[in-house]
Amino acid sequence: MLLYCNMTWFFIALGAPFLWALVNIADQYLISKYSDRAKEHSSGGLVLFSSLIGIFIAVFIYIFVDNVFIVSNKDILILGLTGLMTVIWIILYLYALEIEEVSSVAPWFLTVPMFGYLFGYIFLGETLSLNQIIGGIIIVAGIILLSIDFSKEKKRIKHKPIIYMLIACVLVALSGILFKYVTIENNFWVSSFWEYAGLGLTGLVIYIFVPKYRREFMHMNNTGGRKIFFVNTLSELATISGNLMTNFALLLAPVTMVYLVGSFQPAIVLGLTLLGTRFLPNIVKENLSRRVLIPKIVAIIVMILGSIFLFV
Repeated sequence: MLLYCNMTWFFIALGAPFLWALVNIADQYLISKYSDRAKEHSSGGLVLFSSLIGIFIAVFIYIFVDNVFIVSNKDILILGLTGLMTVIWIILYLYALEIEEVSSVAPWFLTVPMFGYLFGYIFLGETLSLNQIIGGIIIVAGIILLSIDFSKEKKRIKHKPIIYMLIACVLVALSGILFKYVTIENNFWVSSFWEYAGLGLTGLVIYIFVPKYRREFMHMNNTGGRKIFFVNTLSELATISGNLMTNFALLLAPVTMVYLVGSFQPAIVLGLTLLGTRFLPNIVKENLSRRVLIPKIVAIIVMILGSIFLFV
């Protein structure tokens, strides 16, 4: 029975990064199919599909959760700000996917806990353990290796994905800290209502005041609106389901073990993209040349090792 319980938490915890990996691949698919790959920054309109879904989720929460308006104005402002941060990091993440394979973009999210520890040290007075410092250094080393373009004879650092994902991961970590800060005082679903409301409101503001994104949104809506909305809805459900699976696994196993399992997401993404390239090339494609694939595998292994130091 004990062994069964142990295996149960592992498979539940593993389900979360698997779902998140599917979301990463779905994002890459939408960009490859509906954005103008020859034109940089042409996928920003996709963020409107993601952000406007926030309105529907907020309404859904409002229907089933009581007292969503019994929140201080300060907390509403903070949660609305997390919604704004979410829109910004999604845009940067989409821009990175325009110019880089998803298997090279997804590993960047392993830096989020590192930034979380760093913000805790700066703003909350928390201390950093030796393992956390070593883990952070190892993860940075993996990121540097991942950011080198091995496809050409002359190696070079791919600067744009670094800038996009560095800012995106900082915003993910910061919004997570702000959400946790407010949710300590309030109900999780009440906080989620205001976060998704902020997400949806930001999307409306972008639609009204940013013509470029509005034009991209309308073009994408005309060429594949239903499919984009459907895929985004499934992605949002997968993301929420992954979060819930992680939270449930935390009830069955130590926090560090659950987070370690979650750090395998980049490896899962790489495995799925390799399978997709072989059997579903119309959905996802991966560069299978040895000079590109081997350094990427090494970089992901290094980052997972860094995560082990970070969480243990």
